[in-house]
Amino acid sequence: MIFVGREEALDEARRMEAELRSGRSRGPLHGIPIAVKDVIDVKGWPTTSGSGLFQDHVAADDAACIRNLRAAGALIIGKTNLHELTAGGHENPWFGKVSNPLDPSHGTGGTSSGSAAAVAAGYCVVALGTDTGGSNRSTAAATGLIGFKPTNGPVDRAGVRPTAPSLDTIGPIANSIDDARLVHFASEGSDVPTRETVDLAGIRIGLCPDLHAAAIDPAVADAHALWLRALEGAGARIQHLEFPLAGRVKDAGLTILQYEFAAEYADGIGARPEAVGTQVRSFLAAGTAIDFATYQEALTFRAEACEAFQHVMSSADLLAAPVAPGLAPRLSDEMTAVGSDLVPYGLAGGTFRRWANFLRLPTLAMPLKRQGGLPASIQISTRPDTDATLFSICEALRTVEAR
Repeated sequence: MIFVGREEALDEARRMEAELRSGRSRGPLHGIPIAVKDVIDVKGWPTTSGSGLFQDHVAADDAACIRNLRAAGALIIGKTNLHELTAGGHENPWFGKVSNPLDPSHGTGGTSSGSAAAVAAGYCVVALGTDTGGSNRSTAAATGLIGFKPTNGPVDRAGVRPTAPSLDTIGPIANSIDDARLVHFASEGSDVPTRETVDLAGIRIGLCPDLHAAAIDPAVADAHALWLRALEGAGARIQHLEFPLAGRVKDAGLTILQYEFAAEYADGIGARPEAVGTQVRSFLAAGTAIDFATYQEALTFRAEACEAFQHVMSSADLLAAPVAPGLAPRLSDEMTAVGSDLVPYGLAGGTFRRWANFLRLPTLAMPLKRQGGLPASIQISTRPDTDATLFSICEALRTVEAR
């Protein structure tokens, strides 16, 4: 936690408790404690973005998503740590590393690191994070939680400091799919939709190795295989999908991410380079080296790729994919084991997770059963603007673990 609004939260909790006793409920989240990533404005509280660049910033108003959560009754308790400006490394030079509550020798592997740790440690029921290249999903995977990236667009980003606006999304990290569902639609300011009935018999599960095209650790592969066998036993059909444009998706996504980050922060960091760490400066330098024509070319390709992937998805009801190459990363260097090798966990986002932001797919990461040790996870995607359907599908998929 970067900031805890202890007295304010306790006072509000007492008011909410009195309201419940008198028969008044503010909404489906009445009194539910929620922490928020420190790029999201909460009135009167600092919004540091985990950086010295904004160490003196105090929010003048709530972000739109916070106003919506408060309207549904949520109790905001504080701001969570993150990678600096969502672009630095796991060792934040101003606020330190976030350790994994499941095993403090490991980290949580993504820029929404503090949000996942806060939920895993029991500080709050749900935390709000941002997901530009997989930050809600990688951190949820490392801590055995649910991490949600919505369709790009519906959640109002007003009052949320950007990373790369065309890739940015805001979503919850939670212990359960139902909690994530409630918080997501509340943050949107919309009613929670009625659950859809999903029959696993005959459901088409697409696997598209082209999207990540990288090795995964046997512990992850075994958990995926066990889960898929259970689903096949319930009547699901597994289909292998091909997407030849996947390699270009990775490269174009990085171009968009770096260019848009530089457009947001080049002036501020240029005026105060000492206020950010070396990793942020390196990331910025890569972005400023990209010219506008190259950026426009990446945007044009993105539109083409989104259309092409809709054709790929037409033969499946959902897409299942690994969230990360291995289990939760080491705290010391954010590396994870893939067999006998060590590979970067956070940087793997470009391969394993950013395609969902690039292709605008609502995507939910959820833990899988495995015997002992750190959790494994899988991410489920559906077509853009089918967020409610995705939640219903994932709730149905989780039932196979109870059989």
